[in-house]
Formats: sequence, structure tokens, C-alpha cells
Amino acid sequence: MSRRPPLSRPRILEAAVAFADEHGADALTMRKVADALGFRVMSLYNHVANKNEMLTGMVDLVVGEIEPPPTRGSWQELMQASAASAHHVLLRHPWAASEWSKRHPGPNRLRYMDDILRILTEADLGPSIVYRGYHAITMHIVGFTLQEAGFEGEMASDFEQMAQDFLDQMSDQLPYLAEHVRGHLDPCGHGDEFAFVLSLILDGLERAARPRG
Repeated sequence: MSRRPPLSRPRILEAAVAFADEHGADALTMRKVADALGFRVMSLYNHVANKNEMLTGMVDLVVGEIEPPPTRGSWQELMQASAASAHHVLLRHPWAASEWSKRHPGPNRLRYMDDILRILTEADLGPSIVYRGYHAITMHIVGFTLQEAGFEGEMASDFEQMAQDFLDQMSDQLPYLAEHVRGHLDPCGHGDEFAFVLSLILDGLERAARPRG
């Protein structure tokens, strides 16, 4: 008879991430994670103090999946690659974006923050642009992903019908919004919107860093 692997903090966090991926973070409890692992709930408290601590560890575990920035390329290329990896990772774990700003950074997230700041600093943009640019980039990653994950979740199943109903009933009264809704329904799409908006941010940071003549 095979023995169960011993309980550990990494095993608990991995099981908790898998549970949240399937059911969402709101449904997560210590008891449900214990049941998934085949242990009594009290056993978990030897490794994780409570649900809040578990969520903090889960977010850091997810951040650990983000690819390190490439070692070659322009600073914009390095940032695009790093941000794209973060975006894809957070989409794989749709609950994580909403937890990002609620949790103290762990080791993986601290390293990720340092990578972004290093790229901006080595681009010689100046301290003020580095400071503000870091916030602009991270808010774009988390905010864009949060909205996209929400749209692909609850709204995706009935969006087309909702959009068509809106166009049938309101397009005359709200013509500009109607045109935007038609864009959502365009089967050709509009390319990688995440990368497009990030490009605007990065171009803006570079322009802001240039001396004004």
C-alpha cells in the first residue's frame, strides 16, 4: 500500500491554486483544500496559518510562473516580453489578478518587481519616469487582465445576444457606443489589445524622458 506524500506548505499552496483555478478564490476554504489533499483540516494549520496567508502564498506561487525577461533586446522588447508572460499567467489563474493588490509581495513577486524596475532603470529614463512608469505598467498588467478575465468569465456566454439586443434597441440613441459594440462583434478582431496598449505606455514613457527643446 503506497503512502501519501507528507503534507507541506508547497503541497498545500499547489492544491489551493488548483482549487481556485477550478472554483474561484471566493469558494476556497482551508477545509476544502484539506479534503482535496486527503488530510484533516487541522493538519494544514501546521503549515499555513489561515486563508489569508494561503492566498498570499498562492499569488506568489502564480507569480513564480512568469518567465524572466529576455537577456537581449531593446528595453521596450524586454518589457513587452515580461508583461506578456505576466498577462498569460494571470489569465491561466483568473482569480489571481483580483488578489494581486490585496496581498503582501512574496519572494517571487519581489523579484518580478525588481525585474521591471531594472529594465526601466537601465533604459536611462530617469528616476521620476522609472517610478511612475513602474506603476503604469503594473496597473496595466493587472487591470487589463482583471477586466479581460471577467469578460471571458461571466459575460462571455451571453455577450453576443446582449450586444445584438443593444444594437437593435439603442443604436440610434447611442450611435458611438453602437459602433464600438460592433467592433466587439467583428470576427476579424483587433489584434493583441494588451500589447497595443502597453506599446502606447512604453512610447509615452520614452517621450516623457526626452529633454524638451
